[in-house]
Amino acid sequence: MDDESLADLMLGIEELEGSRPGYDQAALYYDGKVPEVFTSVRLRRALAAHRIDFDLNFAKTPVNAITNRLKVASITSPDEDTNTLISKIWQDNQLNIELPDLFRRAGEYGDAYLMVLPVEDAQGNVVRVEMFYNSPQTVRVFYSEDNPRKKNFTIKKWCEGRYERVELLYDDRTERWTTGENSRGDQAGDWHPWPADPEDPESWSIEHDWNEQPVFHFRNDRPYGVPEHYGAYGPQNAITKLQATHMGTVDYQGAPQRYALTETSTTDTSDLEPGDWDDGDWPLNEKGLGPSDSGEDSSLKAGPGEMWLLRGYKAVGQFDAANPQVFLDPIMFNVRAMAQITETPLRLFDPQSSQRSGESYREEDGPFISKVENRQTSYGAALHEAFVFALRRLGIEDPVVNVDWVPARSVSTAEGWQTVKAKIEAGVPRRQALMEAGYRAEQVDAWLSGTDDAELQRRVDVLASLADSAQKLGSAAALGVITSEQVTALMTGAIDDLEALAQAQEES
Repeated sequence: MDDESLADLMLGIEELEGSRPGYDQAALYYDGKVPEVFTSVRLRRALAAHRIDFDLNFAKTPVNAITNRLKVASITSPDEDTNTLISKIWQDNQLNIELPDLFRRAGEYGDAYLMVLPVEDAQGNVVRVEMFYNSPQTVRVFYSEDNPRKKNFTIKKWCEGRYERVELLYDDRTERWTTGENSRGDQAGDWHPWPADPEDPESWSIEHDWNEQPVFHFRNDRPYGVPEHYGAYGPQNAITKLQATHMGTVDYQGAPQRYALTETSTTDTSDLEPGDWDDGDWPLNEKGLGPSDSGEDSSLKAGPGEMWLLRGYKAVGQFDAANPQVFLDPIMFNVRAMAQITETPLRLFDPQSSQRSGESYREEDGPFISKVENRQTSYGAALHEAFVFALRRLGIEDPVVNVDWVPARSVSTAEGWQTVKAKIEAGVPRRQALMEAGYRAEQVDAWLSGTDDAELQRRVDVLASLADSAQKLGSAAALGVITSEQVTALMTGAIDDLEALAQAQEES
């Protein structure tokens, strides 16, 4: 144990605790658990008594919108043996499940960590590697001031019963630390080495020759990320406030608040409490009061179904309930603001927001697609590093790994294919036009392999015509000229015929 390691330990704990509130807040907004700030006491008691909320959680949409576009198409290598190991790593760690969760957490918190740990047999040979997600609430990487891409060390902290545990990960070793049974862990003296083998006091520091740390940082900014929905916090607060207040006025629609006026000098408000229901209809709190009971005897109470009784009636009436649009219009304003701030298309918040052309959607999606592609680049780099590290532990000295993503956007409409066709006719290289349509380079190369220009032009024309026909048939079905079942049968038959024709041409 040396002073430098202890200094790293205390710095790591301090930084983890300092960053934790921000990550906790991000999780609350994603889960929709942030309460309304200034709700009335009566309404809060009534909702709490029945465990009811009326939350409209729009804040998670910017996170899910990006996560849904982050799909790994393949992780491959030119070497077959390496490909076999990549498949084994993928299957052993169920990465088809692990990676989507990793990407979602990276969007939710701005940061996420993938641990890659070699597993050895009794002879010390690495037989497999384990890959699993770790939360930024418990793990943090520290980077060099001289080289922001270089990791100085990583801290991982967790609670185990009455003990606090910590691992410090360095390029050449892993150190294990623990607190005493009654220690809080906020002072350097609370920590001491934690041997992996109780019979070997020196086993608290485990050396290795990896020359790198087995933790890989997925982030959307540097050195640390920002929650994808960070800009949605303010609008979500406003939506929560408006929705809670709106629900508080709904009862007034069915049971309006009433009033009665008396003649001069006959007013007495101290004995009667008329209304459509009383506090006996609600669970009582620890003071024996219901959600609308203030503990006073006055009959002048504001609330749905309450009546203001003044003796010697001169006039009676009721108060008009609040107009719902007073709440609904600001809610939609805040949804639009959230979409603008987070660069998320409005239709992902409200699918019925507008009906526009496909090209209009492509223009609107521009900033969002750029953001998704940036995430693919950043996360792809971390995923590449993780697989290279894993393959080296499995005996591949200098592995070559390619990480390919499903395109964030691809052409699928008649207008889109007409645009591709127009680009090619205007002289844009076919390969470039297809890549701009959202298809991966290896896909385009496979399509172009052995295909002359005339054949490729014919295929583009066929796709454009097919997409145009599908759009027109859809319009006909909407007008009732043809049924949707007939449209499906026609399109399925046309596609089958095209596939049969293409196969016959390839065989010939």
